[in-house]
Amino acid sequence: MAMAVTRYLGGSKRTTREVRVSGCIFDVVAYDKEKRLFKLVECKLATSPTSIGRTFGQLASYHAAVMDQGYAFVTAVSRRLPLSFHRLMEATNNATKIQVAFYVALTQKACLNLRLLKSLKSLLPSVGIIRVKPDGHCRGYLLRDGKRDDSISSAKAITIKIRRYS
Repeated sequence: MAMAVTRYLGGSKRTTREVRVSGCIFDVVAYDKEKRLFKLVECKLATSPTSIGRTFGQLASYHAAVMDQGYAFVTAVSRRLPLSFHRLMEATNNATKIQVAFYVALTQKACLNLRLLKSLKSLLPSVGIIRVKPDGHCRGYLLRDGKRDDSISSAKAITIKIRRYS
């Protein structure tokens, strides 16, 4: 699943997998140079409501870790992503702050449980959802009555200040 999400977010030049920061392991981290945005994705194959809920909970703890350890996050990502000095300064607003969006990547079957996903989104409204189809293709929207629906799946970026020492 992580490989499918990596392809979806731009391939190996813009993404990396298994970045470790402060006891957390981010499944996929991508950098969107047009939006100057880091995307952190937690991938789960599970379809049970409790497993999906735990995935959202994991992102809540990842959010806290990145908020507290912004410098460590940037350092870890810069070791894994091929970012030039110019691009890194651009991504970090001259080493002062970063924009981050958090996502869960779920199977298409898990994404059928729209009531659960709506409830979880009400608790964590900034978390986005990536739907991974059985053929390995990813979509940034969910299906409601067979039609595209971005309202539940969109992520809201947050700004994190980079402090050298916490």
